[in-house]
Amino acid sequence: MRVVIFFEGGVGTEVADGAVLRRMVACKSDGGTGALDQMVIAEYFATHFDAHIAHLSVVLEEKLDVMVEAVAQKFGTSMQVFRPKGGIFLWMKLPDGVDVRTLVQPAAKVGLVFNAGPDWACDGAAAASYLRLCFAMPSKEVIRAGVAAFAKVCFEQIGIPVHGDNVRRG
Repeated sequence: MRVVIFFEGGVGTEVADGAVLRRMVACKSDGGTGALDQMVIAEYFATHFDAHIAHLSVVLEEKLDVMVEAVAQKFGTSMQVFRPKGGIFLWMKLPDGVDVRTLVQPAAKVGLVFNAGPDWACDGAAAASYLRLCFAMPSKEVIRAGVAAFAKVCFEQIGIPVHGDNVRRG
């Protein structure tokens, strides 16, 4: 009998035979993360927390760099970027007058999801042209492709960015 715990993107998954799984499920006592999962993670982090955070910080910084670079390449000066000092979201701003909520459905139709600024701001009206993208889970390749696809949606819906990669020289 063996139990394998996979840590990927957060908590974990248990793989075991039926008798072990029944005992593990009995330990789950809340509607959120199971008590057993929390205990396993607590045990792991008791000796690996600092190394895990150091590794995670490097990975997230690299993904953030990729996203900032992709946004600059695809949107140029049409998108203002607010590089975070922490966290997993990149806040951005389209020109005044653009309501990003009009982009939610067209983006969803091509498989893209973003957070409209008004949904995450105290003053939704003042945040109409803001949005945030999460860079934690997708790979660098998916980030690049997602930003390119979002630029295409923006162009089709609101005419921004003005031309390919929106980079003006000279």
